[in-house]
Parts: sequence; structure tokens; C-alpha cells
Amino acid sequence: MVNAMGANSNTHSKESLAERKTSLGRFEWIRFQFLKLLYDVIFWFLMRDGSWQEPLFTSIAPKAQCHVLSFGRGAISVARTLALRFPEAKVIGTDSYSNPIKKVFRSLLRRDIPNLMVVEAPRCGPLPFDAGSFDKVVLVLALHNRIPEEKLAVAKEMLRVLRHGGMLHVAAYDKPSLPGENAILRLVRYLAGPTAADPHLNGSWIEYLSDGGFAGVRRQSSCSVGGARISVVRARKP
Repeated sequence: MVNAMGANSNTHSKESLAERKTSLGRFEWIRFQFLKLLYDVIFWFLMRDGSWQEPLFTSIAPKAQCHVLSFGRGAISVARTLALRFPEAKVIGTDSYSNPIKKVFRSLLRRDIPNLMVVEAPRCGPLPFDAGSFDKVVLVLALHNRIPEEKLAVAKEMLRVLRHGGMLHVAAYDKPSLPGENAILRLVRYLAGPTAADPHLNGSWIEYLSDGGFAGVRRQSSCSVGGARISVVRARKP
């Protein structure tokens, strides 16, 4: 079930890029690919920036035997950090890509970090977990490139896999408050479209968590990083 769902997600991603290539001219397609690569490099550095990660990890602080899910593009990196930092918690990180190298990497992580597991799961759609499986869910930079319908769908799916009273912890690009903090979101706006990026530019993205059924949604911290503002948001499943 998990492998099939992961394969469907990869197919959907390839189809989207193929459609984008068809709609763009050759020069614009080259520009798109260059900017996509640029964003990938920026994302790599952001995932290693401790200034916004420390408030996130501090807010999570799982108890012993707590079940934690890390979902999103940076899920494995975050899951690994959480598992090492909180060895008494059971942490699962999701990965939407399936290939032999990834499988070997997952096996190594599982062997070296006993409380960490990596599971194949789709980027969008139902996750391969029962309702109420987790005490905490962590989303790191996982919403900015999704259209509103997908943002809401992700919120609802996180609500489903959380137990009642469970906590959602989100780190996301947020409304700029200083000059230059809109640079990354302007890039996202070109790559993913205005409907995906604009809710982050104006700060309204947080409303999708409430619309998805979460209670007590509030920003806990906000940090200025290179070309963006990243806020940590906390919410609870009623």
C-alpha cells in the first residue's frame, strides 16, 4: 500500500513538470529549471539554519514513548534530529521518493538510530497510518508550494493521524516584516504559482490550520532568515 501510494505521488509530480514544460517556451523552461535548482540549494541551507529550528524543537519536547510524525520535504532531516535529541520518543519521517539508494539510506538510519523509522508516503493524499496514531506531528516548510486546496487537505490529514489532544507543530514561510524577507517567497511564487505562495506573503496561510479543524492555532516564534521569515506555529487537535 505504501509503495503504491509513493509511486502515484512520483508519477503526479512528473506529469506536472511535463505539463509545465509544454506550456513554456524553451528559454522560459530553462529559466524555470535554473530557478528551481536555485531554490533547492537555498532550501538545503535553510534546513541547516538553527536560528528557526531551535524554537521549533524546543516547542515539541516529546515525552517518553511519544509517537512523533515528521511530514514534508525536509521530513527525514527533521525526524533524524528529533530522534537523536529525544531518544525515548518514537519518530517516523516520511519520504515520497522510492529508489534503491533511498532504501539503503533508510536501512542505515534505522540501524544507527533505533527510535527512527522512515516510511514511504505520498506528497498529497491519505497517509499510510491509522487515525490517532501520533501524539505530535511536525510540518517543516511543507505548505508554501501547495495550492489552497492542498494546504487544507494536508491540515485535515494531519488532524486525522493525530490523537485527540495531540499537537501540531509547523514551521513555515510567513508574512515578511523586514525588507528583503520576501525574496524566497517571490521565487516560490514563480515556481509554484501565486495561489500557493500568496497566503504566505500575506500571512493568511495559518487560517488553513483552523479551517482543517485545529484549535488554539497560534504563532510561537518568528525568525528572519536569509531572504525569508519563518514562523513556528502550534495547534491542537480538539
